[in-house]
Amino acid sequence: MQALSARAPRVAAKPVSRSGARSAVTVVCKATTVRSEVAKKVAMLSTLPATLAAHPAFALVDERMNGDGTGRPFGVNDPVLGWVLLGVFGTMWAIWFIGQKDLGDFEDADDGLKL
Repeated sequence: MQALSARAPRVAAKPVSRSGARSAVTVVCKATTVRSEVAKKVAMLSTLPATLAAHPAFALVDERMNGDGTGRPFGVNDPVLGWVLLGVFGTMWAIWFIGQKDLGDFEDADDGLKL
C-alpha cells in the first residue's frame, strides 16, 4: 500500500527564465473562518476607546502649525496668506480672461473642435 503525503513534490533544478518568457503565476486559496473574522473585529474595536479618549489632544494647534482642521477658512492662520491666495487666484483668472477673448464666441457647436 502506498502512503499519502501532504507535501508538494520537490524539483531538483530551478526553472530557467528567459528574458522574453513570462513567469508562472501562482494562485493561493485561503479559507477564512468565522473565528478569524471575529478576531479582526475585536482587535479593531479594542482601539476605539483609546482613539476617543485621545481625540481632544488631536485638536491642539500651535502658532507654528498651519491651521489645518482648526475651522479657519482654507487653513489660513495669517492674513498675509489669505492675500497671497487671493492674489494668485486673481492673477490666474485675469490671464485666462484676457486670453479667452481671442478664441471667439463659439456660437457654432463645432467651433471648439478644430485643431
